Amino acid sequence: MRSCFSHADSKGLRTEEAYPHLFTPIKLGTQLFRNRIALGALYTGRARNPEMTTELVRFYANRAAGGAALVVTEAISALRKSSANIGQLSIYQRRDLETLKLLVHAVHKHDSGIVAQLQEPGRGDTRPQRKPFSLAPSALPDDLSWTMPRPMTIQDIAEMREDFVAAAQSLHSVGFNGVELSCGHGHLHHQFLSPWMNHREDEYGGTRENRIRVIVELLHAIRQACGESFLIGLRLPGDDGIPGSIDWEEAGQIADSLTQACRPDYVNFVQGGQASTLFMHVPDMHEKRGTYVETIGMIRSRCNGVPVAATGRILEPVQAETLLASGRADFVMMGRTLLADAAWGPKARTNRDGDIRKCVSCNSCWGEVARGGPLGCDNNPRVARKDEVDWWPKATVAPRRVTVVGGGIAGLETAWVAAAGGHHVTLFSQSSELGGKARLYASVPGCEAFSSIFDYQITAARRAHVEFELSCRATIEDIERSRPDIVVLATGAEMLWPAQLPSQWQQWGIIPDLWTTIGELGRLRKEEGAAVLYDFEGTDVTYSVAEALSRHFKRVVIVNPVECLGRDEALVKRQAIYCRLVNSGVEILSWSEPSANTDLENGRVSIRNIMSGAETVIENVSLFTYATPRRQRDELLIPLRDRDCRTYIIGDAYIPRSTMAIIREAHDLGETICSGVLASGVKKAESTPGQWA
Repeated sequence: MRSCFSHADSKGLRTEEAYPHLFTPIKLGTQLFRNRIALGALYTGRARNPEMTTELVRFYANRAAGGAALVVTEAISALRKSSANIGQLSIYQRRDLETLKLLVHAVHKHDSGIVAQLQEPGRGDTRPQRKPFSLAPSALPDDLSWTMPRPMTIQDIAEMREDFVAAAQSLHSVGFNGVELSCGHGHLHHQFLSPWMNHREDEYGGTRENRIRVIVELLHAIRQACGESFLIGLRLPGDDGIPGSIDWEEAGQIADSLTQACRPDYVNFVQGGQASTLFMHVPDMHEKRGTYVETIGMIRSRCNGVPVAATGRILEPVQAETLLASGRADFVMMGRTLLADAAWGPKARTNRDGDIRKCVSCNSCWGEVARGGPLGCDNNPRVARKDEVDWWPKATVAPRRVTVVGGGIAGLETAWVAAAGGHHVTLFSQSSELGGKARLYASVPGCEAFSSIFDYQITAARRAHVEFELSCRATIEDIERSRPDIVVLATGAEMLWPAQLPSQWQQWGIIPDLWTTIGELGRLRKEEGAAVLYDFEGTDVTYSVAEALSRHFKRVVIVNPVECLGRDEALVKRQAIYCRLVNSGVEILSWSEPSANTDLENGRVSIRNIMSGAETVIENVSLFTYATPRRQRDELLIPLRDRDCRTYIIGDAYIPRSTMAIIREAHDLGETICSGVLASGVKKAESTPGQWA
């Protein structure tokens, strides 16, 4: 059959491509796709009760416009009585299919195919609460939510199959290219596949042949209902990390059996499960790039010729090209990478790798939707906006002189956007290197990927001809010398002194804050003593420093005043943090704080339990450092008020917040400056809503 998804030229010549394997068409089932870039399923949090929205459609359309030949949607619920999240799209008995047609058309018009992921979580839930109703193969509790499900009857399984087939038929009727069956992540079909989760004694449990039966029957039923040309992909578990469940060997056996028994059109493998291993699904910046590529390459031989997608920290085009050229996968399926830059594909195709806003692998995106918000990205403040793809501001007709004070990520973001819009921008940086605290963060072992944020900003700022004044702690006189029409204060914040400790110690400089400690990491030697880190901040950088200190000190202790580490971090980040610290031998004292009885002269740090008041002493302490809430550095604000200068204050200098919030605010201010719509006087930079229409 003829495909409308091939983008090869009539002669089939592709010698002009920078990455010939990445931009070679691929055939999946009977359909031909123009390249080997696929968007993997990402929960966007942009559906509404549980209908499609303009933002949701635009999110997927932008990834298609940005070069993804295949777009896999977020999970869609198919069951008549589902235990899926209330914000999840639902297809069962949906009468109004017009909005689905809009989504299909929005993707197809960019020469891309669209596949809907069908999923049922069963007992699984990442929230710390029990579900009122759920089904599972067996009456076993969920490891995270502790939900106890009702075991499925044979009739339940038959109804589930009917519901999935009906969903596939509805999707087929409105033009979807196919469906992807989600059989990993610890969700319902994963529970059938796992010998640890499936204790059934009927034809759907016990042997591997029985455990895969529910998927084999479902795939055959969809084929019969929707035809051979309808694409069916399988998302299968790789190593779920749960003892007695599915490891890579068992995953290979399952893949071999399934691809022989029901012949899907592609497979991809996901790691971790609905347990303490959930974080394996989204490897963070502390894991190597292409985290699972090698193992996926080995398991590919067990898939009987079915095309295999590679996933897991594939960040750069050269990575994708290399793994495709080496035969470790047939195409790449990226989620967070294409979230960070929707135009990843065309930038790669035109040798603009340096212009790509790369995924930091910080998993802040996961945290946003886990908290009930829309999907966002630390390194992409324009997610789902109409002009997101390869955005660059339009030239202004009324250029102004803009002075930015602060060379961190907030100041850099506003500076490059304003300069790209045609304004004359001068940026003062106290340091000789740009990036501010983000650069320090990126210098901690395992955190190097955080440099992706300021690397892009610096490249864009130079392209836009920002004028830099480095190694200059800007004064009012310096600012006036730049003759600004607009001043932007992005002067950051500093950590508060721990209230429990004598204030004179701060004056003596005998206890460094976390940022000072980071600056000294490269000069530390092996110490027999202990390092104590007071954690009143709760972010990844604190725990990354603790892990780094464990390589220099015999003992490292984190003292934390709340019930757990990383309390405000997303579950997958918190799991990864605990995993790294426990394996590094770092000790954790929760509900604790330093006591005024601390005797640093004799290397003794006294720790008080907040609940009981009991004190314990850590002996032989060579380093005591602290990470605490940050206080704004806004000392230039009052002098600027007196000069009636149009001034904005952004980032930590206004209120210390997350990287994502700061980048959005700074980006929006830069765009506001470009638009010429500015208020007079001194104010914070209001985060303006994007123009979604």
